[in-house]
Amino acid sequence: MPDRPDQNPNSSVEAEPRNDDKALQELRSLLLSEEQKQILALKERLDNPERRSEETSAVIAEAIRLRHEQGGKRSLREALAPSIEDTLRDSVRKDSSILAEVLFPVMGPAIRKAVAESIRSLIESFNKALESSLSIQGLKWRFEAMRTGRSYAEVALLRSVIYRVEQVFVVHQKTSLLLLHEAGPDVAAKDADMVSSMLSAIQDFVRDSFQAEQGEALDRLQIGDLQVWVEQGPHATIAAVIRGEAPQSYRLLLREKLEKFHQQFDAALREYEGDAAVFAPFRPDLDECLVAHYKDKQKKSRPYFPALMLVLIGLLAAWQIWSFLQVRRWRAFVDILREEPGIVVTASGKHRGSYRIQGLRDPLAINPNMLAKAAGLDAEQAEFEWQAYYSLDDAMVLRRARHILQPPKTAILAVEHGTLHVAGEAPADWVGQLHLKGPMIPGVLAVDDHNLNNPDVLLRSKAAVESAIILFDGGSYELSPSQQPRVAQLVEAVRRLIQNANAVHSKVKIELVGHSDSTGTEKTNAPLSEARARRVMQELLEGGIDVSYLEARGVGTAEPVRQEETLSDLQYNRSVTFQVEFGPTQK
Repeated sequence: MPDRPDQNPNSSVEAEPRNDDKALQELRSLLLSEEQKQILALKERLDNPERRSEETSAVIAEAIRLRHEQGGKRSLREALAPSIEDTLRDSVRKDSSILAEVLFPVMGPAIRKAVAESIRSLIESFNKALESSLSIQGLKWRFEAMRTGRSYAEVALLRSVIYRVEQVFVVHQKTSLLLLHEAGPDVAAKDADMVSSMLSAIQDFVRDSFQAEQGEALDRLQIGDLQVWVEQGPHATIAAVIRGEAPQSYRLLLREKLEKFHQQFDAALREYEGDAAVFAPFRPDLDECLVAHYKDKQKKSRPYFPALMLVLIGLLAAWQIWSFLQVRRWRAFVDILREEPGIVVTASGKHRGSYRIQGLRDPLAINPNMLAKAAGLDAEQAEFEWQAYYSLDDAMVLRRARHILQPPKTAILAVEHGTLHVAGEAPADWVGQLHLKGPMIPGVLAVDDHNLNNPDVLLRSKAAVESAIILFDGGSYELSPSQQPRVAQLVEAVRRLIQNANAVHSKVKIELVGHSDSTGTEKTNAPLSEARARRVMQELLEGGIDVSYLEARGVGTAEPVRQEETLSDLQYNRSVTFQVEFGPTQK
């Protein structure tokens, strides 16, 4: 057959290799399929972090144990320490209660043991001090404590001890590093590492300076009341700090402990690299070296000494009771003072062995010394500190009015709510003094003499006008509402005065005197005082008083009503007062 143009003569040849590749792939699949699965699984393990972490966590504990057994303790510790420290730090920062719960089982016993040991030591020291406190020797020790500045317990301990081992050190001989250190419960120990270093340095200095032979060493140091006993071994040195004089048998105890220490830790001493924790199990043996021996108990005090102490205690108790009763009596006296008019107690109490009473006292109030004597107290045992003041109690105002006015026996004075009531009979001149001085008495707001029988009616009317005073506010000449009642009373008094004067055919002239206080200048005070006088004069004119009876003038500060010592004095100087003059009798 002729060849067809669209046929490839090599097509049969190409079909054969394709069949061979397929067969080769099938053969590879049969031979390597298991290995390929393993390779894919291994790749998945390496690429999957979660699966890799799970597999590592299953063997990490075993790996750490094997590393520890193979001698890699230090490298393992150095590798794990930072992570453990950071973990603990973060855990405590987040929740400190977790660490507290972990330590709780060991913290309680440790604290109880420490507290019990401290209490035991305290009781022992207290018993030793108590045994000698009530004795002649105890008094000597107290004097020594005051002289030297030490506590009594310390002096008693020093004088009653034969010897006491206060501290014990175990020092590595080659490196001079401290291996163990124990101290008594009531010993204030210094830096143990520094002490061990200095001890080794002293040993080396003595050995080098005095060319000591091999094996020789310094075995004792004396520092004041303290001694340091030293025993030296092949790899370690033991040193004991002793107060007092210890027997030589104690040195034997040190040697025995040093020998036991070398036997128990020989390998650790040879290979020591700075970790002293390995020697901790030896601490109980080291505690046995902290021994103390005291003198026998002192003889009991002589019988007279406890009796003397009882007498002193009884006297002290009696003095305390007497002082308490005295204070009670003084407190009761203070209550009496508070009830007295014109006396105000502000403070009271014991002061430097006496009783101090402070307060305010009106000059006319009763003398506190008289009250103290009436209460059975010695006034010299008290300190009175009084500040003067004017009491506004009615009783004190009445006492002050009687002292200033000196009324006749026929006149009766009484004070009620600031008003001075006068009754009975009195001469005209005294009535004039009553109306002149009465309103100026501290505490007197008004004078009522309606029940007073005055033979001289004209003088009585004059006194009523002259005793009147009209007050003004600072810098003002206008009448305040509070002064209107006084103005009304003044109008009636002036009208009555004119009537009485006309009845006896006497001329009368009423001078209105305006005043001002010392504040401001005289240039303004003088016209202000005159304006005040004319303002009151206007009120009298409006009340029906004829102008012929009146005359107004201002004196500024020239004629003060009161000496200005208080605000009340300033108020009285801002006023208008009145002066009455009688002329020849009218016919």
